[in-house]
Amino acid sequence: MKAPRRVSGGRIAVGVASVGLTVGAFSLYSRKRYGRSAAASLAEYGVRPVKTLAARIPTTERIARLADRPEPARSVTFPAWGRFFYDLERSEDSGMPVYHVRQRTPSSAVIVYLHGGGYISTAVSAHAWLVDHLARRTGADVVMPLYPLAPHHTWSEAHRLVLDLYRRTVAENPGKRIVLMGDSAGGGLAAVIALSLAEAGEAQPDELALISPWVDITNTNPDIADYVDADPLMAPEPLAEIGRSWAGSTPPTDWHLSPIYGDLSGLKKVTIFVGTREILLPDNALFHAKLLEAGGGLDAARRREPQPRLPNVPHPGGTPGAPRPRPHRHR
Repeated sequence: MKAPRRVSGGRIAVGVASVGLTVGAFSLYSRKRYGRSAAASLAEYGVRPVKTLAARIPTTERIARLADRPEPARSVTFPAWGRFFYDLERSEDSGMPVYHVRQRTPSSAVIVYLHGGGYISTAVSAHAWLVDHLARRTGADVVMPLYPLAPHHTWSEAHRLVLDLYRRTVAENPGKRIVLMGDSAGGGLAAVIALSLAEAGEAQPDELALISPWVDITNTNPDIADYVDADPLMAPEPLAEIGRSWAGSTPPTDWHLSPIYGDLSGLKKVTIFVGTREILLPDNALFHAKLLEAGGGLDAARRREPQPRLPNVPHPGGTPGAPRPRPHRHR
């Protein structure tokens, strides 16, 4: 029986160099072709098949299947390395799981983070990794509730539980900076919570940070059609159907569901991040314009700021030099 041949150090070096050159070449291609990182390109290659597969099953059928099954447990796994930087605690708030990331040294800020998922999917590892990153980079405590979801629940229960949690977080952290933050559906819900506080005459968060917020669940903005092919993940028809399930008997244009229809004058210190190839961009551009029009704490110069111009829609694969996502800030 022959002994296995040893792999020489030279061959290992050649293999490592080949991998390095391949990665470098793909990174250069991604930068030159799409104007973005290799990681961003790989992420799109990964999510585009999800959009294709989802289109094969009607959303109404998907919702019906979910409704016929027992409600799944809501949980999420945080990165293992987090234990070296902070303490992680999970609690139950009237049946709503809440994750608390607590810094080992006293923190001067608390982030209340509302995850996305189209009001139908709970938080996933990507949300946990983002919360982990926020906690380690900012030194803030983070509170992330896994709120009730459609089709087993509608907006009213989630709204009540999250609003109560936010108020309790503020009361338990006097003198600390409170940041209300959310992405996608969670961004829309965060805006709704801020509007609810304004309606009740309560103080706004020190910062309201919205990442691609879903501010209109009707998805009736005609400009959305220009972005359907460019968006690698989402399509308007399924979102509208999910929105109707989330709304229950409440009209989808109610501001508790679509904050774009609310009185925005009470919102303060809002920062919106949105990509230039998302179907959520047109509604966010309109939301931005309405925030400027509503005024609130904006000075005269900011009120005269022109509305953001919607960029030319790039090819689904992107175009060289395409504009990158930019935050819009309102004070």
